Amino acid sequence: MIKERKEKYRKDKKKDFENELLGYLRTATISFIAAAVFTILLSFHARSEMIKNLYVQKGERLKFERQLAKKIVAHSDYTKSLSDSNYSICLQVGRLYETAGDYQKAEYAYYLAMQKAPNGVYTPYYKLVVTLIELGKIEEAEKLINQVQDMSDINLIRFKTRAYIVIGDKYMADSKYLKAAEHYEKANYYYSRLKRQDKVVKKSLEGRLVNSYIEAAGVIVKNGYNRDAVRFLKKALKYDPDNNIIKYRLAIIYADLDPIKSVEYFEYLMEKIPQDIDPNVYNTALIKAANINDIEGNNIKAKFYRYRIHSLDLFINNKIIYKDEIETYISSFEVKKVLFRYKIKAALKFQNNSARDINKMSAEFILRQKEHKKDEKTVHCVSKKNPLYSNGAKTKDVEVSFWGNIFTKKDLVNYYIDIYLYKDPKYKTFVGSFNIPSKSFYSSN
Repeated sequence: MIKERKEKYRKDKKKDFENELLGYLRTATISFIAAAVFTILLSFHARSEMIKNLYVQKGERLKFERQLAKKIVAHSDYTKSLSDSNYSICLQVGRLYETAGDYQKAEYAYYLAMQKAPNGVYTPYYKLVVTLIELGKIEEAEKLINQVQDMSDINLIRFKTRAYIVIGDKYMADSKYLKAAEHYEKANYYYSRLKRQDKVVKKSLEGRLVNSYIEAAGVIVKNGYNRDAVRFLKKALKYDPDNNIIKYRLAIIYADLDPIKSVEYFEYLMEKIPQDIDPNVYNTALIKAANINDIEGNNIKAKFYRYRIHSLDLFINNKIIYKDEIETYISSFEVKKVLFRYKIKAALKFQNNSARDINKMSAEFILRQKEHKKDEKTVHCVSKKNPLYSNGAKTKDVEVSFWGNIFTKKDLVNYYIDIYLYKDPKYKTFVGSFNIPSKSFYSSN
């Protein structure tokens, strides 16, 4: 009996020791994991701070370099002995004067560097083109580009691509959109001859082409040349076939030129971005299309277009909120810090400025840090029991709050809340955005 008790006591003691050891190990493991997670979070925060500081430092560095260059060139004229200097010195002197903002002397230095450059080296050509553009000598810059013709040289192709982009950018800045498009087309022509292409560069170049053609079409429409505007918009569509802005502009222009074609574009857009199109223009295109079919004796098609007018009204009433119908007011806003967290709390009102009652509406709030989405909240704010009446009626306060981890007061100025309203979650309408202040404030309406 005594032996059995001793054995039981020994086993119990061993079990207690094992349990105690497991407890210590568990506590140590949890502490280690918590410390590791906290360290990782802090490292991410430190990394983001470092990246932001790098951008700040870059701007400060450029400013410092310009000031230093101005001081250096103020004491001596480094262009006097350049005719006897080699290519590298001429290039560096050109860069010095370009940094200092003295483009006349930079032009001279780059011209000498270009003459002395080894075969296949086009850096001074490009630098001279940029300098000539700064001096407003665009025709001279174009002549310089055109005087080199060897299309077998990859460096030359790259030089011409970059040079034509720079000239195109200058024309865009001067609102000469067709000229800009012409030079972007040239840049695209040369870039397409490269066997190895960078996707980012290609996308950037195509984006420039699209924007220049869209802007050019806008100017041409104002002057009454709708068919030419269509031609340029279709060129833009060739580079960006999924661009709904281009298709919308085509739909508007075709409402006068070819209503049936306009309806085709509007039918597509009503599936994609109904909240962003003008229903009155679409309605007009439908009426004209119906009348055309009546004249042509196609009564069935005419009835179809008139039916679409009726269904359009129902669709809008049940599905769509337009941005210009709603006005947003901030009733109150506050930011509170609790340890490593910030509580962001806002109360807003929405005013219905349209001529129709709204019986269903939700608000989606998205918290983002610059372009990075951090959190989102949805609040149902209008219903059949609590409608938002027409002509200036406001909702009650719509409240939303977010919790953020390991923010700093400095970070908060880079945070924004975007607001989307919708009846149907498929068709959300962006109605506004406001930034997060570094301290709480209150306002009332």
